[in-house]
Amino acid sequence: MSEHPNVNPVREIYDAIAKGELDYIRDSLLADEASFHVPGRGPLAGTYKGKEEVLGYLAKLANHTGNSLRYDPDTFLADDGHVAALLRIRGDRDGKELDERGVHVFHVTDGKITERWSFPYDTHVIDEFFA
Repeated sequence: MSEHPNVNPVREIYDAIAKGELDYIRDSLLADEASFHVPGRGPLAGTYKGKEEVLGYLAKLANHTGNSLRYDPDTFLADDGHVAALLRIRGDRDGKELDERGVHVFHVTDGKITERWSFPYDTHVIDEFFA
C-alpha cells in the first residue's frame, strides 16, 4: 500500500526543521494562513498565525536548543484532510535533555500545511525543558 500524498509535506517539514531550512518551509510547505497550536504554559506555548509567526516560532525552537531539536516520526496516519504523526521528540538545552513522545496533527490542503496541533505525552516535561 502506498503512502497518502498528504504525508509528503509533513515528512518534509521535519527534515527541513532538522536542517534549519526555514526558507524552504515558508516557500514550499506552509499555506499563507498556516497556524501552529502549541499547548502548555511554557514560554513557547500559544497559537502562531501566519507564515511569519510560525517561522518565528520554529526559529525560537532552534535558538533555544542550539538547533538540536529533532522530531522522529514513528508512524503517519493520513486521509484527504489530515495527517497525524506519532513521534519522538529529542533535544538538549542548557544541560537538560528532552526525550518525549507525542502526536502532531496537521491539516493539509492542496499539498500545503494549513494547521498543526501538538499533543505531547507530558506537557509539563516540555514546559520545564524550555523554561
